[in-house]
Amino acid sequence: MTNTVETERTEDFRSLYANSVLYEASAWDLKLIFGQLDQASGRAIVKQNVAVTIPWPQAKLALFWLRFQVEIAEATVGTKIPIRKDLLPIEAPPLTPEEESDPATKQAREIYMRLREEFLATT
Repeated sequence: MTNTVETERTEDFRSLYANSVLYEASAWDLKLIFGQLDQASGRAIVKQNVAVTIPWPQAKLALFWLRFQVEIAEATVGTKIPIRKDLLPIEAPPLTPEEESDPATKQAREIYMRLREEFLATT
């Protein structure tokens, strides 16, 4: 049994560019909303042009494959992909007393802080 699946593009396949991704999570899946920064009007506006919704198992697999692709790109070039300081994930603000009493909120903040530190260590 092989682990490969043939792929082919449909007639309406489109290739788009995005420099912005927003995320909408639900119990069932994750929606990725792609857009592109447009400053033609003199204001910074992200024009959203497509959304793709994927189930959680696919999101977890995508995380693996995205990290693999980034690390291969960095190894090929021989340097880390630079990220401007103003684009780095911000430090999480302290929790309010109400948030502190909510285990889910507290856990989410801890996960964010851990992932942020891991990310900053690789940039």
